[in-house]
Amino acid sequence: MLVRWAMNRFFRLIPIWLQIVMVGAIATAVVWQTYFREPTGGSLTGHTHIDRPIYSFWVNDNWGGNLTSYSGGQYTRGGVTCCWSFKGDTAEVVWILDVTPEDIAAGLEEERHSVSLPMPERTRDDQYLHVHFLPGNRVEMAWSPDLQSPLSQRLREEHHSND
Repeated sequence: MLVRWAMNRFFRLIPIWLQIVMVGAIATAVVWQTYFREPTGGSLTGHTHIDRPIYSFWVNDNWGGNLTSYSGGQYTRGGVTCCWSFKGDTAEVVWILDVTPEDIAAGLEEERHSVSLPMPERTRDDQYLHVHFLPGNRVEMAWSPDLQSPLSQRLREEHHSND
């Protein structure tokens, strides 16, 4: 009741034309944010096509999890980490190759790698940024509206043609 009284008193001091402009500006801002603004948030999922586990990876400082290794002609997809902000035209991907006890016995150590890539094209429906780790410390990325990566089939075919 007190709030209603204060609002009525406040709005009586403002000319009607200015009230209409204020309401129009607020409505325009809400519509813009809902329908026209480029999406910036999303989930991150990783795919490995290499024979070493990935201890952890990040895209623009957003943690993507860890990935087990490629084996038996199959690659693995890691889990999904959610609710990150992906702004800008470039992505810095950082990853750490892990070592197993067998790797340590063979003299391998953890390796940290990074690469800067252009952020892939994105539509309003895209929610998942797929990061594919490839042999030779290469990385490819693509957006999709679901957990199915648009790169998976092509990368599988390329890997099998190289075998």
